[in-house]
Amino acid sequence: MPESSVDTAKWWKSRNLRTLNLLLIFPLLSIFTQGFDGSMMNGLQSVENWRNYFGEPKGATLGLFNAAYPIGGLCAIPFISFVSDTFGRRVGLATGATICVIGATLQAAAQNLPMFVVARGILGCGTVFLGSSGAPLITEIAHPAHRATATALFNTSYALGAIIAAWTTFGTFRIASSASWRIPSGMQGLPSIIQLLGLYFVPESPRWLISKDRNEEALAIDRGSALQNYLEFVRTSGNRKRLFILLWCACISQMSGNAFISYYLSPVLTSVGLTTSLEQTLINATQQVLSWLSALYFATLPEKLGRRTLFLGSLSAIFICLVSITAGSAVFANDSSNKAAGGAVVAFLYLFSPAYNFGLNGNLGLYITEILPFNLRMRGQACYQLFATCFTLLSTYAIPVGLERMAWKFYLIFIPWVLVETVVLWFVFPETKGPTLEEIAAIFDGLDATISSPEKVDVERAEVEHKH
Repeated sequence: MPESSVDTAKWWKSRNLRTLNLLLIFPLLSIFTQGFDGSMMNGLQSVENWRNYFGEPKGATLGLFNAAYPIGGLCAIPFISFVSDTFGRRVGLATGATICVIGATLQAAAQNLPMFVVARGILGCGTVFLGSSGAPLITEIAHPAHRATATALFNTSYALGAIIAAWTTFGTFRIASSASWRIPSGMQGLPSIIQLLGLYFVPESPRWLISKDRNEEALAIDRGSALQNYLEFVRTSGNRKRLFILLWCACISQMSGNAFISYYLSPVLTSVGLTTSLEQTLINATQQVLSWLSALYFATLPEKLGRRTLFLGSLSAIFICLVSITAGSAVFANDSSNKAAGGAVVAFLYLFSPAYNFGLNGNLGLYITEILPFNLRMRGQACYQLFATCFTLLSTYAIPVGLERMAWKFYLIFIPWVLVETVVLWFVFPETKGPTLEEIAAIFDGLDATISSPEKVDVERAEVEHKH
């Protein structure tokens, strides 16, 4: 990459870089709604008015409340690539934000269980558009020197949303009316409103603009059938490897035991003797603060330590947390007077989020974006969202049933599975630290691979010259 005429380490001294980086805040809010959702549902399970209003949901019924979210996401996936590749990344974000505002409004106004479930499905639909469009936009408009950190920061807004939701439910659970759950339900749409107001000022992806300026090639892509476009993922060995990595990233992001923390913290805490609304909402709120702070710091590490190091370190730490949580829960189940065992479980529940964030938050979002060449980037995002949504649906619906029937023994399923995830990652995932987006293609396709025409343009060099 050519040297810049400004000091990119002190970007705030350059007006153009300062403006660009501040505008990145709007796409960075994309995952906020997802984090808000998981933490809010954690908190609402501890709110007596919410439980009474919906008839003390447990097991499969509780699973339905949370599963409606990924089910709605599945409905959006077929349209992700069409909207963002045809009309631009900003339109994809605006579409998702609009849908989320509608979903949050209906959720706050829900009069019965079906209405609440439908609203959650609408929210799930919107967040898929946000999650799939936001990261590519940040990757493609950030200064090359800041691309890795900026993209890694994308997923950190998940923890920020979780903090706001946790403290909101902690503050409203004492309200003796349905406002105790309607207020946090409505606030879920606030970040989307902010995005809609700010997206007008955010620049469109230069790579997308370049692809549209090349009219014949752009038309050839747009005219191709959706099926043929997605079949690109199985036509070459490099693309098949990319597809498998997307599948495995989706798996480790959703099936590593994190759903216990994200959606079912309340029953886990109940199982170790912490049963009051005050205890549960306070623990949910404080552990989310630790999660966000760790996510912010760890987002700066991919460019320093490398992607594989963070992946492997994260899964190793998750393994230790799961073993400790399982052991502590087993001891407490045999002797409920053993407060040390219950305290150990709570301690490792706090540590689980930093362990996860070390490699599976910002680092994962960066990795799945940069391994995809421009012509496959949005379709790859759609594939990832499909896989992740399916795994989310499985985990969110199965976990409350498993906890109800097996209690702490259900945790045992995840311990060997995390080891399997680690072994596969070790042998399959290449390191991508260092190369530009265009050069990363050679890691998968070889040095002589034919790269799609938008990739032939030295976009990184053009961006440096344009922005400075």
